[in-house]
Amino acid sequence: MLTRGRLLLVCALMLVAPWTLVHAEEQTTDLFCPLIPNLEANGERANASVAWQVGLGPRLPGSNASASLLDGLETRHPAWSFTRDAHPYASTGLVNLVAIYPPDATLAEDRALGFGAHYDTRHVADREPEVANQSTPIPGANDGASGVAAVEELMHLIPSMNLDHAVVVVMFDAEDQGETPIIEGSRRWADNLSESERENLAGFVLLDMVGDASLDLANITSNHPLLNDVVQPMAQAMGLIEGQTGCDGTVNRDVYQPETRTWIGDDHMRINAVEVPAMVIIDHRYGPNATRLDDGYWHTLEDTPDKVSAESLETVARLVELGLRSGAWMNAVTIDEVPVNEPSPDDTEGVEEQARAFAGPLGLLLLGWAFVVGVTGLSVVSIVLLRKLRPPPAAATWSWDEA
Repeated sequence: MLTRGRLLLVCALMLVAPWTLVHAEEQTTDLFCPLIPNLEANGERANASVAWQVGLGPRLPGSNASASLLDGLETRHPAWSFTRDAHPYASTGLVNLVAIYPPDATLAEDRALGFGAHYDTRHVADREPEVANQSTPIPGANDGASGVAAVEELMHLIPSMNLDHAVVVVMFDAEDQGETPIIEGSRRWADNLSESERENLAGFVLLDMVGDASLDLANITSNHPLLNDVVQPMAQAMGLIEGQTGCDGTVNRDVYQPETRTWIGDDHMRINAVEVPAMVIIDHRYGPNATRLDDGYWHTLEDTPDKVSAESLETVARLVELGLRSGAWMNAVTIDEVPVNEPSPDDTEGVEEQARAFAGPLGLLLLGWAFVVGVTGLSVVSIVLLRKLRPPPAAATWSWDEA
């Protein structure tokens, strides 16, 4: 039964929610702003990776271009250890490239955060207006190469970050094949993770189509919420949300649109399906005049390196880098769950812990000012009513369990 004293305690803690929200915003500023001037992801280097990948030709499963890409990635990142995750697929097979740092770490034994992209390119340009061109493979500068390039840039930097956890990178094959993209490589990799590997993989951030020169990043509803909720405070700190002030020295740009919510099917869904939190960062309208994904350069022969921007690649890579250096990605998926059962009558400490967790930085940032205003009004009404309460006669006492 919820006693009067404990109800007063909860109301009092809820009344301090407005102060806690301000404090949470201060913590966000303190966490991200000192790191932003020292972010190192290099857009020009990532853009060079896009040109290199496209120069290999269409990266179709089983192709010489795909083999050359995998060989090149291993050569370009000698600090990492690599394995090739091969599976039967159609007449060619598919190969996911898996890398881990430190090189002596294993996902079966070490706590890790995952990043990745798909490296294959679509086998048909089915969005081409000319029917004669629709059977031609696309160049895949943005849809394929940009995600790999941004992840490559992180791979350059991670060995010098002194992280307290391992990092797993997976370059997925066979995401963009079939009449409808089948995201097959990620399914094979995720389904074959052992129980210990799933438990050690804290979360996974996928990058796809992140090089569009007119970069638009939406709030993706198919993302795992714990990871997805990290993006907005980091984007705000970097000055990437129109109308919201970033940290000192940042330039306000309209890149991340938190009010634009859209569902995207991509490799992250296969990882979420095995109960590993996963999300995708993706441009949801590719091209300067596009209003949605399928009316721009997506799945056309226009997906070429000149449509990709070093600035966009750097923006996304630095956003992910900020989450790594601050620990925001890992912290989001390692928060202890708070029990929601009503505590026993003597467990006032349990009530305090639940209230503090509910009013903590992450929860308050999610709920926003609407929550604060509503709770404040409710708390005032509750206290007024409580002052009018009088203990009933002993014979008239009852509990919720008896009602």
